[in-house]
Amino acid sequence: MIPNLILLTGADTYSLFQRKRFYQKAFRNKYADGEIETFEASHDLSSLENAVLTPNLFGSKRLIFTEGFWTPEKFEQAEKSNFFQKLLEATEFCTIMVVEPNLDKRVKWTKFLLSDAKSEVFEPLDETALHNFLIKYAQSRGGQLSLALSRDLVSRAGNDLWMLTQEIEKLILSSDDGAITKALIQELTLKRTEVVIWSFLENLSKQNIPQALILFHGLIDMGESPHQIMAMMIREIRIHAQIRSGLDQHLDSKTIATRTNLHPFVVQKTLPLSRHFTMDQIRTMYQGLYDLDRRMKTGGLQMSTDDSGELILGMEKLMIQMQSHR
Repeated sequence: MIPNLILLTGADTYSLFQRKRFYQKAFRNKYADGEIETFEASHDLSSLENAVLTPNLFGSKRLIFTEGFWTPEKFEQAEKSNFFQKLLEATEFCTIMVVEPNLDKRVKWTKFLLSDAKSEVFEPLDETALHNFLIKYAQSRGGQLSLALSRDLVSRAGNDLWMLTQEIEKLILSSDDGAITKALIQELTLKRTEVVIWSFLENLSKQNIPQALILFHGLIDMGESPHQIMAMMIREIRIHAQIRSGLDQHLDSKTIATRTNLHPFVVQKTLPLSRHFTMDQIRTMYQGLYDLDRRMKTGGLQMSTDDSGELILGMEKLMIQMQSHR
């Protein structure tokens, strides 16, 4: 473990960056003459090495953030130059905080960080914690938000805390007395594309095909490409296949996430839906998507850049067939 190497990661980017601000403020309060620097993708390793390994002439402390900086190539260079051993020797005057919301756990530098850095992981809040947070956040801004209206807000704006906190502040400012109402939510917030996508995939997984078709056409009307929607459907079926395989082996959700490299939050949200499918049903659905994709790529569907009508029709037929395989 390298005590002056700290990893901030996780899908809850709001809490992650609030934590980053906490460290910045604490550092400033403790070391008034300290230095804070940020290194991003455009910086090279030698610049980081110079900042880390060159002590300040006046002996002041240094806090360094890397955001989107690390790549397999830079990590390989760091290993060859023995950078992390030198960082360990600089514990008294320098700390690096690696800010990486999304980590690919398959790559070497990610595995190194997870094993050798002090990690703080910020996962998305569960439903109860999310609504408690939003209600308290509204109160802290002089507003009022009930549980029912918090659910309405999340159903329209999604569960991204950055987006939700901004929406709450906007709604409070638009209210005469700070009370957020259903009418204000309907009037001032727009349904996010990602919320409609999740609802579409959820209804598809539940085999609620009439509602899935309505949401499918809603996505098309919002400008989503049918090619992109089909790619999402393929990914969703693959996830169901991985989770169904884990369920058939009597694995718990944590083990399934570890073995499949799926995010634990994805497994948690999808597992109840995967229970509705047998592996044979999943194979049938995947084969249908594969056949449709092959027809599209081999000219079996008549398409142009401004007319995807045949692909849309093919996707509709496929969804209806999914219902018949229940």
